[in-house]
Amino acid sequence: MKATEFLESQHRQLGKLFGQLEKAKDGNRKKIFEELAGLLVGHDAVEREILYPAFEKKKGMTKSLGEALAEHGVVEFSLFRADTARTGKDFKACCTVLREVLEHHVKEEEKEFLPKVERALGRELSETVAAQMEERFARAQEADFRIGLEKNLRQVIDGAVKTTKRDGKKKPKKKSAAKKK
Repeated sequence: MKATEFLESQHRQLGKLFGQLEKAKDGNRKKIFEELAGLLVGHDAVEREILYPAFEKKKGMTKSLGEALAEHGVVEFSLFRADTARTGKDFKACCTVLREVLEHHVKEEEKEFLPKVERALGRELSETVAAQMEERFARAQEADFRIGLEKNLRQVIDGAVKTTKRDGKKKPKKKSAAKKK
């Protein structure tokens, strides 16, 4: 299986889960949302941690890669918002926004970005990357999705826009207001 095939199959699964979520009664809604959220966070992990760095290594930080990373931040925030609203009146609205944001990302990714990934990686590397993605996805499914989501949101909030570090240096930690005085 190629990396892009792995991702596209997950895109189809997400679409089915959104359809089930829209039709679900209150009792099933939480279970379906938890499954959807786990799939989405695992999907995000394999793209951010494996696919995007492999593409960046071949092509550098392209416009389409930068946009994909930025869109991931929006998807992650939308997922976080839906999760925090899951027992409230605005849960359905938050899920609608999450679905719309994700559908936009998937449409662009499949039409524009993934074909570039396939050309850049070639078949052999794409299959190797897919195997790595499958293994990482399985590990992500073993953990509470909120742990991965929080980690990814923290990166977005901290302004992380790269998939890999260039110089190996860590950003200096900001001094707290108490230490500055």
